[in-house]
Amino acid sequence: MSETNTLTPEARAERLAQRRQQLIDGFNNIPFVVHVGAQLVYLGEDEVRAEVAMAPHLVGNTFQQILHGGVIATLLDSVAGVASMGAAYARLKGQPREEKMRRMAQLGTIDMRIDYLRPGRGERFIAGAKVVRIGSKICATQMTFHNEKDVLIATGNAVFHY
Repeated sequence: MSETNTLTPEARAERLAQRRQQLIDGFNNIPFVVHVGAQLVYLGEDEVRAEVAMAPHLVGNTFQQILHGGVIATLLDSVAGVASMGAAYARLKGQPREEKMRRMAQLGTIDMRIDYLRPGRGERFIAGAKVVRIGSKICATQMTFHNEKDVLIATGNAVFHY
């Protein structure tokens, strides 16, 4: 019997809250995420969202003053990675903790496609991701990137191995 099965409901809820906080802290401490100024703002069971404010060092087109496409791709990849990590961890329920940690440590993007639909104009941007399928080793996600006026700027799909 695993240790999780012997925990009280309160202890299980506390452990889940700790794991959620670990994901939030992990995202918010990624050096490039820190550099661009993004923050994870929502971590639900089936969706993850992060926000970033427009800043001079994020401009990709100086004539139009629009957000750099690499920033968009980075944030979409990062939120999809957090969503995948949460889903993968849940999928490994019942596995020894060491195995879960080994699999989480090897989680990585194996395929990603971004469709840039509009220029990155805005004051704040929201990157969102949700898991659409989780298998024994692969996790598929869908992502969106909006500005503060809810204008869709980019969409994407990414696949992660864990």
